[in-house]
Amino acid sequence: MVFSQSGSAQATDKPVTEQINQHELVQIKSNPELNFTAIFAIHNTCLGPAAGGVRRWVYTSREAAELDARRLSEGMTWKNALAGIPFGGGKSVIMNLDGRDKPTAEQLDQYAQWLNELNGRYVTAEDVGMGVAQLQQVARKSPHVSGLGLGAIGGDPSPYTAWGVFLGLKSAVQTHLGVGLRGLRVAVQGLGAVGMALCKLLHEAGAQLVVADLSQDRTDRAAAEFGAVVVASDVIHSQSVDVFAPCALGGVLNAASIPTIQARVIAGAANNQLANADSAVQLAARGILYAPDFVINAGGVVSVAQEHLLQTGYFNGADSEGIARWRDHRINGIAHRLEQVIDWAAQHGSDMDSAARALAITRLQASG
Repeated sequence: MVFSQSGSAQATDKPVTEQINQHELVQIKSNPELNFTAIFAIHNTCLGPAAGGVRRWVYTSREAAELDARRLSEGMTWKNALAGIPFGGGKSVIMNLDGRDKPTAEQLDQYAQWLNELNGRYVTAEDVGMGVAQLQQVARKSPHVSGLGLGAIGGDPSPYTAWGVFLGLKSAVQTHLGVGLRGLRVAVQGLGAVGMALCKLLHEAGAQLVVADLSQDRTDRAAAEFGAVVVASDVIHSQSVDVFAPCALGGVLNAASIPTIQARVIAGAANNQLANADSAVQLAARGILYAPDFVINAGGVVSVAQEHLLQTGYFNGADSEGIARWRDHRINGIAHRLEQVIDWAAQHGSDMDSAARALAITRLQASG
């Protein structure tokens, strides 16, 4: 037997300004026979169907999982709006209740069924704990999946995420420190697909790396390939470096960690790096330039978007080179968008997170 619980009512008949400030839909879906629970959160669809990956994680409670889904989906609204793609913000999370490394085939089929019940309002893709292989299984039963690759289009979004973060990091350093990357010390927290790819780009640009990850195999690889200095995950944020790049899970910038940060720039790939709104204010007060994650980590969702748009005929027969230019234009524009956020924050005496959200809301309001 399958159980379903819905949260916020659909907000499509309300003014845009009201829609922005609440979720359109939150659904908690459970199948006790499969020991399987997933939460779907659609924050905003002013610009198009909600797009955002599916995360599978061991949560301490259903409430914690729902909070994560809500925060992540809201972040996707801002990310997609600023990236200039015709998608709203959504996210889903799967509670890893059985401790397995991977979900079962039956669980993935159930997820696909629940995804189909949203009738295209939400398009999913890879995220933490859900890779290409798992999404391929879901795609056998649901058309609302992207990031799988269509010939030369789409596929694993990680390299595109890393490239966008690299561009944003480089722009932040140039703006705030007035220098290039060569010789700078950068602390990278998290060496998953994105974090490792970012390390490679930074190493090639001449940066000196300090890294942390729970996997010794990954830290050993970073040390061997990039000459990285390895430190423990619980002290990576407080290293004597120029830049701190959080590329693991969120909440790393909080009341406990911020006073110990020595970096003058924070620019990383992790979603929801700020524990709360006060964290951005605290960073600004310390003179630390924070590059909002939803501004600079948008490369992956742009890649996922182009794949889905190709499937739905958006590009009207354009060839693969033209579609790739569409993607690259939006990813390469990340540096410029970050500069716009920096300018807005300076003009309005705002912290960077508030400035980025204000610019995103401007685009959402224009759509209405």
